[in-house]
Amino acid sequence: MTTLFITVEDERLEEVKRIIEKLEELTDTKIVFDDKTKTFNVIPKGQNQYEALKAVSVIRAIGLGFDTETAFKLLSDEYSLEVIDLKTLIGNNPDSIRRVKGRVIGESGKTKKIIQEYTGVNISIYGHVIGIVGPHEQVQIAKKAIELLIEGKEHRTVYKFLDKAEREFIVYKTSKLGKRLNEIR
Repeated sequence: MTTLFITVEDERLEEVKRIIEKLEELTDTKIVFDDKTKTFNVIPKGQNQYEALKAVSVIRAIGLGFDTETAFKLLSDEYSLEVIDLKTLIGNNPDSIRRVKGRVIGESGKTKKIIQEYTGVNISIYGHVIGIVGPHEQVQIAKKAIELLIEGKEHRTVYKFLDKAEREFIVYKTSKLGKRLNEIR
């Protein structure tokens, strides 16, 4: 049996501690907080490591600033968490990180809101990290939109990308639904 470890920022510890009991019930795991290392140890009760990985994803999402309702969506097989570390992509310069975060957020939160509305994902910008929670396919579209902004593309270019991606997604879903209907007939 493998124990998984996850840490979160100090200011998010209490938020995670509040949901431990519920998370243990839903994932069939035992979660122990180690005060010395400030680490959550996630231990699967059965042989299913997958449930332990889901528990780690929920804790990580809360650590990235997502609310518990959004984080618990990760228990569904249809949802995933994607993390973009700005330090890895653009370096440690605080001014550069602040500028890129501003581009992703947009004036009065407009850009972040548009990406969320087009894709149906939740985005959290916390420290030097951008987290995305949502359905797998939509998370990848939102991630690409954010990467375009990080690369310095104009906002209207990103909005056009989102518009095109939405149209293609609707065509894909419609064709998939058509195949299912034909299989039923």
